[in-house]
Amino acid sequence: MEPQPRSSRGFVRLVVSVVLFAAAIWLFLNRQAIIDQVSFWQYRPTQEIAALADRAALSDHGRFYLYSAFPEIQDRDAFNKSCNTLRSSESVVLGCYAAHRIYLFNVTDQKLDGIKEVTAAHEMLHAAYERLSEAERTRVDKLVNEAAAKVADENLKKLLKEYDKTEPGERLNELHSILGTQVGNLGTELEQYYQQYFTDRSKVVALSEKYESVFADLKSQQDQLAADLEQMARDLSQESSDFNAAITQLNKDIGTFNSRAQSGDFDSQAEFNAERADLIARQEQLRDRQSTLSAKIALYNQKRTQLEAVNSQAEALNNSINSNLSPVPAL
Repeated sequence: MEPQPRSSRGFVRLVVSVVLFAAAIWLFLNRQAIIDQVSFWQYRPTQEIAALADRAALSDHGRFYLYSAFPEIQDRDAFNKSCNTLRSSESVVLGCYAAHRIYLFNVTDQKLDGIKEVTAAHEMLHAAYERLSEAERTRVDKLVNEAAAKVADENLKKLLKEYDKTEPGERLNELHSILGTQVGNLGTELEQYYQQYFTDRSKVVALSEKYESVFADLKSQQDQLAADLEQMARDLSQESSDFNAAITQLNKDIGTFNSRAQSGDFDSQAEFNAERADLIARQEQLRDRQSTLSAKIALYNQKRTQLEAVNSQAEALNNSINSNLSPVPAL
């Protein structure tokens, strides 16, 4: 075999250098995708995490972003350390996407079934949003802004204000996750966009509505009972005042009657009997009023007890999702 000319060997080295340089550029430009793919291959979801993904109806693409973020369900202390930068005295943090990892607070109250699934999907969408190209993000931002403007939900507005405090500049990122997991019927183009992450997005929205309805029902009961008690308190105050005035007047009239009887001020026995019968009738009426008033007071106390019970339920439910709340130390 004849040796290659020096110029040929130089050309080969040049081609190899160009290929290696191009490969390095490609690796640099696609480093996050490569990291995600390796992370996805390495991650082995627990049975609970896999079940969350199933119930949230994540597509293969959605699972890829969830699993490549090594999602982990944590109890209070570990979760607070993982999501420390997002803690706020005014907000409830159920999950976070931090340093390309997803952490979920371990909410165990069975009445809030579905809350971890929705949180997992919410955080997955943060990972997906972070990886959108500049052009795609611009398009999606426009769509979520338009969709959010059509949502007349005061709770959503309040939530966004809280995010503006705890995560300034992340409004569109949060909208992208909130709309994707909590709001139905977002319009054809945005629904088509979310289809890459969900096989049936209505399932995760239904889970969100399910646990939100628990809070809404308790709030409705609290509001109704509080309104009833306020009205009953006004009525009882007026009725008690009227009753006490009637008692005072009856005692005064009985005193007058007795004084007249003792001084012989009645013209006849018939007049005496008539006025005495009238006083007795008024006594009976007041006894009836007293019984009615006592029943109303008992009902008021019953409703107050009901409100206290509902308040306790609401407090327990809120405590169960409040990762900021430290447990009572044991003796």
